[in-house]
Amino acid sequence: MLRLSVLALTALLLFGLVFALLPAAPSVRGSGVALSGVKLRLYPAQDPKAEWRFAAGQISVDPEKGETALDQLGQGARWVRSSTGQLQEDMTINATKLVIDGQDNLHAQQAKLYTLADCSTFTLSSQGQQEVIINQQGGYSAPRGEIASPVQSGVYSNIKANFDFSNFQAELDPGAEFHTAPPTRCVNGKIQPR
Repeated sequence: MLRLSVLALTALLLFGLVFALLPAAPSVRGSGVALSGVKLRLYPAQDPKAEWRFAAGQISVDPEKGETALDQLGQGARWVRSSTGQLQEDMTINATKLVIDGQDNLHAQQAKLYTLADCSTFTLSSQGQQEVIINQQGGYSAPRGEIASPVQSGVYSNIKANFDFSNFQAELDPGAEFHTAPPTRCVNGKIQPR
């Protein structure tokens, strides 16, 4: 019996030694998903009436960071549910790279937004560590931006605004123009002569 116990103990020690010397399993660090030529819809929890639609050359998901990166963004748009319940396109976005964080907020180094309600083009850019952020709950912010619309054009700093622009805050750089009688007007998201 003692001999059998010694053999069992020796076999157990050899078994443990073999498993201790086996190479470790590869780390899951850096794991994720990368897809090419993808269309994506984002339904932000913080803005339940909105839906974002994107088409990108490549989308990569990093589950450790909770981020989704859209590279080669070909098309992006924000759609909003109207009072009648129908989705209507509200804004388009163009950016080379866009990152969606775990709160569904959008981050970019530079983004060009076009709002259909007033035919305004906002070219927003980052500065240093401050990036362009589109916060689903509050609107967008950027260190710098250029605005071009039928009624105004100019360069601004420290921009913060909600999606309907009822609360636009920024520092105006010299040289901005405001048109009291603009030669063009916005009709159904398109600029037309008066």
